[in-house]
Amino acid sequence: MKLKFTTAKVLKLDKPSNDKNQIFYWDLETAGLSVRVTKNENRAYIFQSRVSGKSLRITIGDVNIWSLDDARKESRRLQQLCDQGIDPRRTRAEEAKKNHEFSKAQENEKITFGHVFAEYIDSNKHLWSPRHLKDHIVLSHRGGEVKVRGKGLTIPGVMASILDIPLIELTSDTLINWQTKEAQTRPGRAALAFRITRSCINWCQEHNVYKNLIDSKVHQEKRVRRAVPVLKPVKNSVLRDQLKDWFLAVNNISNIMYRTFLQISILCGPRSESMRSLTYSQLDFKWKTISVWDKYEQRDRLIPMTPYVEHLFKQLPKHSNSNYVFWSEDSDTGYITDIRNSYYTALKKQELPKFTIHDLRRSFSNLAEWLEIPTGVVAQIMGHKPSATAEKHYKDRPVDLLRVHHTKFEKWILKEAEIEF
Repeated sequence: MKLKFTTAKVLKLDKPSNDKNQIFYWDLETAGLSVRVTKNENRAYIFQSRVSGKSLRITIGDVNIWSLDDARKESRRLQQLCDQGIDPRRTRAEEAKKNHEFSKAQENEKITFGHVFAEYIDSNKHLWSPRHLKDHIVLSHRGGEVKVRGKGLTIPGVMASILDIPLIELTSDTLINWQTKEAQTRPGRAALAFRITRSCINWCQEHNVYKNLIDSKVHQEKRVRRAVPVLKPVKNSVLRDQLKDWFLAVNNISNIMYRTFLQISILCGPRSESMRSLTYSQLDFKWKTISVWDKYEQRDRLIPMTPYVEHLFKQLPKHSNSNYVFWSEDSDTGYITDIRNSYYTALKKQELPKFTIHDLRRSFSNLAEWLEIPTGVVAQIMGHKPSATAEKHYKDRPVDLLRVHHTKFEKWILKEAEIEF
């Protein structure tokens, strides 16, 4: 039906008869402009025309929102595009795409570093050791929770202050200010947090969205690196003359798991986590070997099970529901974790320095110098990454050759510690 539209007429157009869902009324004044009325008396301005020989129909908008004059202007604009061979729907689709991209960009700008860091952990935790994963969780802890031990609330981790910063706003200046502040009270943790943050930023460069939100070189500027605390290397280790007192202190610890773990740490020089999580399936009492996880090679490597170490292993009680050698019913991991309190208390009673667990690994390396054991042998037992070309590509000593030197080392340690075996 055609008629000359007026605002009043448009609002009073009859709805379709019972057998139709909608009816169209066409404007005599503007070609292609119509009003569609549905059974529910919903009215909308419609534009209809042809472009490139094909018909098209576009909804302009509700008659209660669009004035008649605006609807006529929009209809004429759409008709001009059709006359030029341009499909108005394409223009609308392009604008819709731009709107979607703009909306997505606005949403991306709200993505915080904390959100990204949580995704980073979830994507990579299967590649990490429990200790490395724990560092990520502890450093990003927001704090404010009731302490499990002691009174009061937990303090925020080093990374807590940057978690709510939008990723797009994580600049070099942000990193500098963060490191400068944290270095004043906890430089060691600040330096570790920076390395972890740097790894997360590098991971972002492989993400389809995040790589567009942060500069890959944000952490590479010299002024940023200068703000990161530089820690002096720790060279603490058990001396030859301290061996007797050290073994006395350790053997006075009531927990057999703790004292066994500590003695094996100084006799074999393993990484702490690889020894804590040791299982009985990694011990071979027939061929006298220990299969230890190597974090560089990402596989187990064999080291000798020397006689006294074998004796220590066989003294340990087994758990019916656990395959861990150093099992613990109080630990979430199922094996011993934090033994420092008992260990440091024992050292203090014996008037010894506070040798950390890692100091025992260093002690193994230093004490081996007294016997002039080849550096490559010591490195292979400890699981150090080879440095020389010959060590990297040619020398991979069989475990029975390592045993010759390792057994000699163990006998010397026990003699110096005055332990009868």
